[in-house]
Amino acid sequence: MAPVPSDRDLAAVDAVRAAWVAAVAAGNSAALSDLLTDDYEVWAHGAEPIHGPAAAAAAMSAALARFHIEQSFEAIETVVSGDWAFQRGIERMTVTPRDGGTAQSMAQRALLILRRGHDGQRRYARGMTNGLPATPGPPRA
Repeated sequence: MAPVPSDRDLAAVDAVRAAWVAAVAAGNSAALSDLLTDDYEVWAHGAEPIHGPAAAAAAMSAALARFHIEQSFEAIETVVSGDWAFQRGIERMTVTPRDGGTAQSMAQRALLILRRGHDGQRRYARGMTNGLPATPGPPRA
């Protein structure tokens, strides 16, 4: 069983996530770079890896130019050990095309790894997402 993180550690991890969600909701992709380590890497489901804060901000900028994105994250587990923390859970998004198309909602598993920098701030260092299993539909005749 993993050690129970302190309230202070949990608040620091939650603050990074809250800042990310707020920046995305505001369409402020530039603010995301400050939440990432210099060696950040994310493996998004079905996509090429994204390396570094500039590439991540550029990818989000392109997405935010086309869509209004509302995110939420349901943490299932948070582990903190020294300068490192990881959080796994379910990320939910509603993506609405800015040109007036139909909104789509999706959910996926996410594993987020944070590292505390020399300045004492935790930032995302790695991330990985994976789609949830398909929910069974009605039986086919």
